[in-house]
Amino acid sequence: MTRSGVTTLHMASIQTILLLVLIPIVQSQNCKWLQPKQEYLNRQTLKTFEEMNPPEDYDESCQYDSIELPNIDEIYSISQMEEMVLAVRGVLNETMRFYMKHHESMGCKQQAWERFQQLLYYQINQLEACIPETAENPVFNQTISDQYQALEQILQEKNTACTRDIIQSEIRGNLQLVGQLASRARRQRLLQRTA
Repeated sequence: MTRSGVTTLHMASIQTILLLVLIPIVQSQNCKWLQPKQEYLNRQTLKTFEEMNPPEDYDESCQYDSIELPNIDEIYSISQMEEMVLAVRGVLNETMRFYMKHHESMGCKQQAWERFQQLLYYQINQLEACIPETAENPVFNQTISDQYQALEQILQEKNTACTRDIIQSEIRGNLQLVGQLASRARRQRLLQRTA
């Protein structure tokens, strides 16, 4: 290979490396979801969730402990920006899928359900600009999916006020943890910008 061929190959390698390094930076710059004003959106999503699922009266013999659900708490201890965004997107997608299928059997108020759906779609769309096309975490996806499938199975086996309350409590917890993860991601981005 000639000297100019080696130089051209070397320059192409450097350009490829620079491109790979800059993709996440460009992604985070285009990521409107990471803007601090999106905190309001998280609060609105939780508020609308509460309006959508009013508390029900049920027999005190409802046993929450007897239901085993996959534990997804480990996904909330992550610190990598891309993984945080993937986890949030996974939970929002599964929440949307669950309620699209079960909003009537869960007794959701129609107007609040429509607003909740709009908020979830908006957040999911905001997240898409934050994630490189090749980004994926099958472990997160499977863990989150397993939990929502278990919730679906519980609802299908026994659709009572008690089970609906358990399901709503689990999903509320997921949405709260997503909000905390989103806040952490935003703080982390702010610290990176000021450093």
